[in-house]
Amino acid sequence: VVDGVGYPAVGSITGTDNASVAVACGRPFDDASSSTSQVDIISSACEDGMGAACHGAEAPKNRAPIPVLLVGKSGVGDAVDSFNLNATYFANRNVPVIGAIFNKLSTEGFYSLENCKEAIDMYFSKRQPKRKAYGYIPEIPSLKIAREAMAKDNVSSEEEKLNTSLQMADSFVEEFSKCVNVHEILRDAEEVTTEYIRQHQAQSSQGSINGKSAALKRDHNFAGSHSMQPAKIPRLDPQVSKLNIVSARNAGFSLTRDQIEAMASAAGAAGG
Repeated sequence: VVDGVGYPAVGSITGTDNASVAVACGRPFDDASSSTSQVDIISSACEDGMGAACHGAEAPKNRAPIPVLLVGKSGVGDAVDSFNLNATYFANRNVPVIGAIFNKLSTEGFYSLENCKEAIDMYFSKRQPKRKAYGYIPEIPSLKIAREAMAKDNVSSEEEKLNTSLQMADSFVEEFSKCVNVHEILRDAEEVTTEYIRQHQAQSSQGSINGKSAALKRDHNFAGSHSMQPAKIPRLDPQVSKLNIVSARNAGFSLTRDQIEAMASAAGAAGG
């Protein structure tokens, strides 16, 4: 697991942006036509710590980028918009994004975790079926209080600051394990990596037969397979004005902007 820094393009001026790191740290593999297998190379590196060079084998020619999991905002519209903006950068660099987890959601009100989860889950299932929302983490009151105390320098000694930080980390890990499907994240990341290698090797073999490279087409197809898919949604009859947002969603209707604003306002949503 590699922890990204900031937004996707941070560090791009030096070639150390998150997409470049995902590629550099990716799984090494050879083209299908190579005589040296990926397993041989990794095994030799593990045996003597000096890599495949000790056995006279060449280093792998390619790397499958680490699949990316984005950490999203609370809310619905801004959360999904930000996800798409960030995912696009990775897709442009041919780095797969498997989905997201959404953080610091309120436990009550119109923008409660349950309401946001319903809307975002529906978005992914209809518009991005190859990506997933793997979990929704609520705002944790004890962490908020501890952060505020440390920000105001109410924690006196360095030892106390360290203990507070460790307690905060333990609290977050406990909540994270309850709210996020880690097993599914790891499984999907492995499947995406395997598919990336399979496509690359298949295209490489075909390119060798045809006497030309198929890399651009391969990368375009792979990135495209993890992008948004258009969905056809029926339009709600303007005369139907008493349906609330949830029942309209469940009925499979698409609402106009005016209808959404009116329903949301009646349910207690903030404007803007």
